[in-house]
Amino acid sequence: MPKKFEPEMRERVLRMFAEALPEHQSKSAAARHVSELLGISPETLRTWARRVEVDQGKVPGTPSDVVEENRRLR
Repeated sequence: MPKKFEPEMRERVLRMFAEALPEHQSKSAAARHVSELLGISPETLRTWARRVEVDQGKVPGTPSDVVEENRRLR
């Protein structure tokens, strides 16, 4: 079963990822670096970062609030 992370931990990880981006050649390299430091999966970090980009409207996708509303209505 997947490991659950507290919202504060996610925010910290995403903040560290954003700070690491300028120091690396790609998002993947920054994600690997931060995930190694914190002992989480690079894929988990990539998924969280993608969700933030969708929620901010930077990339196409269904925002979190719409996903939650759909779950609630089901």
